[in-house]
Amino acid sequence: MEFFFRLFSIGIFLAGFVAIGFFWHRKALAGAHSATVPADFAAFLPQWFRQHVVAIIVGVIATWVLDILGSAIVLGFCGWLWFKPKGAEKVTYSKEKDLKKKADEAAEQWLQSLGPTHAARVPVIDALFTERSQTLEVSHYCTWQYAGEDDRWKDAYYWTTVSRSLAAMDNKEREFLRIAELLNSSADGKDALYRGWRFALVWSQGKGTSGASQWNLGNANNEAKTPRQALDHAVERLHFSVDNVITKILSHLAELKGKPDLPAGIRELVQDASDQLIGGGSTWLRPADIGKTVFAESGGFPLYIGSFADGTPLTYSGEGSMVTIAPPGSGKTQCNVFPNLLAWPGPAVVLDVSGDIYENTSKWRAENVGPVFRFNPLEPDQSHHYNPLAFVRSAPEFIWEDARLLADMMIVPSGAADPFWENEARTVLCAAIANVCYQNPPEKRPMHAVLDVMFGGEAWDTMILELKIAVDVRVMMQTATALGEMPEKTRSSVLQTARSSLNAWTGERVARITDRSDWSPEDLRSGSNPTIYIVVPPNAVESYLSLLRVFIGQHIRMLTGGKVPARGSAPILIMLDELPRLKEMPPVDEALNIGRKYGLRLWMFAQSVGQLRNAYKNADGMLGSCAVRIFMNPTGADGLAERLSDEIGFVDALDGSRKKLVEASELAGPNYREQQIVLGLATRPAKVSKDYAWRNEDLKARMGSV
Repeated sequence: MEFFFRLFSIGIFLAGFVAIGFFWHRKALAGAHSATVPADFAAFLPQWFRQHVVAIIVGVIATWVLDILGSAIVLGFCGWLWFKPKGAEKVTYSKEKDLKKKADEAAEQWLQSLGPTHAARVPVIDALFTERSQTLEVSHYCTWQYAGEDDRWKDAYYWTTVSRSLAAMDNKEREFLRIAELLNSSADGKDALYRGWRFALVWSQGKGTSGASQWNLGNANNEAKTPRQALDHAVERLHFSVDNVITKILSHLAELKGKPDLPAGIRELVQDASDQLIGGGSTWLRPADIGKTVFAESGGFPLYIGSFADGTPLTYSGEGSMVTIAPPGSGKTQCNVFPNLLAWPGPAVVLDVSGDIYENTSKWRAENVGPVFRFNPLEPDQSHHYNPLAFVRSAPEFIWEDARLLADMMIVPSGAADPFWENEARTVLCAAIANVCYQNPPEKRPMHAVLDVMFGGEAWDTMILELKIAVDVRVMMQTATALGEMPEKTRSSVLQTARSSLNAWTGERVARITDRSDWSPEDLRSGSNPTIYIVVPPNAVESYLSLLRVFIGQHIRMLTGGKVPARGSAPILIMLDELPRLKEMPPVDEALNIGRKYGLRLWMFAQSVGQLRNAYKNADGMLGSCAVRIFMNPTGADGLAERLSDEIGFVDALDGSRKKLVEASELAGPNYREQQIVLGLATRPAKVSKDYAWRNEDLKARMGSV
C-alpha cells in the first residue's frame, strides 16, 4: 500500500512540474521580447522536460523518500529557482545600434563564407541552390517611422534572425532567393534593399523559423503580444510579403537592364536573372559558361558557329565532327561555310554543290592560306586534274584493298532489295581497277582502261589472263578463276549493271580531267595548306555521284590510313555540303569514328534528318557521334521540331510544374527564324544568331574567286 502511495505522490509531483511549465510558457509568449519558444504547448513540453532533467530526478527521489512533503518542497524550490528554462539567458535588451551592428556583422560573415569577391561568390551561390542541402540563416534589422501621440514622427524598429532550409522551398521562392543572394553579393552586402529581400524570402510569411528577436513597434506595441505577432506586424509594415518582393525584384531587374553603364559582371548577372525569371531560359547555355563546355577554346583552329545575344561568339575548336541540319534557303552556307573558309588557316577539302563556295572564298584562301585546286567535271578547261587510279598502292598487300574502295564508291547503291547484281558489278570493277594498277605505274593508269573491261570483248579476256598470272596477289588469281567460269548470261547482266553506274566516267570531259593528278590527298599534310574544291551544279549531282563519291572517299581513306600525324599538326577541315545526296559512303562513317585521331575536322551538311536516314542506315548513330549538332529552321512537317524540343529538355517552372524549355511550335516559328540551335556533347543547348557573312564588312571584303 505504501508503495502505491509513493507512486501516487510522484505522479502529483510530475503534474505539478507540468503546471509550472505551462505557466512559464504562457508568460514567455505574453511578454518576452527575446524568445525561441514554440507557440504550441504540446511542442514545448518535451523541451521543458529535457531542460530540467536534474530537477525532475531530484524531485522524484525526494517524493519517494518524503512523500507529499518532499514533492511540495522540490516544486516550491523549482518554482522559485527555475521558473525560467535551464540554460536560458536572462531577458536583456540591446541598444538599437548594437542590433544594427549584429545584423551588419552577420551579413558580412555570410558573404565572407561565400568568397572574397563577387566573382568568386557567384559559383558558390549557384552551387548552394543547385544542391539545396543547406539551411540559410538571415539576421535582419529594419526601421520605420510612425506618428506618436504628440503628432511627432518617431522611430520603430524590429530585429530578428530567421532561417529556412533551401530544400523546403518551392521552385519559385528558391529561384527568387537565388537572385536576391546574387544581387546582395554584387553590392557586397551594402544595399539594404537586397538584404531585406533575402530576409523576406527566407521568412516567407511564416514558412521560415524565427529565432532571437527584439522590437519597438511604437503605437503598435500593445497589439503585438508575442514575437510572431511583432514579426508579422513588421513584415506587413515594410511590405515584405513574398508576392510584393517578387514584384519588386522583377521591376528592379527590368530597371537595371535599361542602364547602359552597368559593369560587365553585373550586366551578366541581370541578363541571366532576366532569362531565368522572365524568359524561362534556365537551361540555355550562357556565354559565361562556355569555358566549362565542349565549346571551350583550345588550339588555334576554331570554327565559328554564331553569336549570343550579347555578341559573345560561339566557336568549336575541339577534335570532334560537326553536322548542320538546315533546309534550303536557311542560310547555312552564309552562316557556317563562308565565315569559316574565310578565316580557317589550315588545309581544307570542300564539296561545293553550286560553285558559290569557290566563287566567294577561293581568292582569300589562295592569297593567305595556300594553293587552291578546283575540280569541276563539267568545266575541264577551268578545272584541275585528278586521277584516283594514281593513288592505288601497287604493293600486293594493298592493291586489292585500295581497288575495292574505288569500286565501292563508283557503284552507287540503288537501294534494291536484292543487291546481288550490284555486288557482282563491284567485284568485276574491283578486279579491273586492280589489274590496271598492277600492270601500270601510277602515271600511266588511264580510267578508260578500266571502262573498256566493262564492255567485255578483248579487254575482258585480257584482264582474265593477266589476273591469273598475278601470282603475288592470291585474291586476284582467285577472282580470275571465278570470273572466267561466270556464265555468259550472268556476265552480261553484271557488266550492264556496272556500266549503268559508271556513266559519269564515260564522257570526254571527265576523261580529260582524270588523265593525271595535279595534287595528292597526302599534300593536305605537307604543310602547304592546300584547299581543294569539288564543284558540281546541283542539277548534276545525281549524274556525277560515282565520281564525287570516289573523290571524297579516297581522300578520307588516305588521310585516315597510315601514320598518325604529330600532335599539334594543322587539322584538315572537310566540309561536305549535301552529303546525303552522295548516298551511303563507309569512309564518311569511318571519319566520324577515327577522324579525330588523324586530325580530320569533318563538318557535314544535310537538308533534314530524314534525308540523312534515307542515305545511311546508321544515321542516328552518325548524328550521335558528332561533337556539335547545329539546327536551323526546324519544321513540324517532318517531326524535327518536336524531336528537337524534346531533346532540348524540360525546366522546372516557377510554379513547380515542368515544361519544355522551348515548344516545337516556337522552334518552327518566326522567333527562331534567325537563330541556330546548337547541341554540344554533355553541354546545355545553345541559342545563337545566324551571322551572315555578307553582313560582316571584314568577311565581305575577303570574298571573291581566284
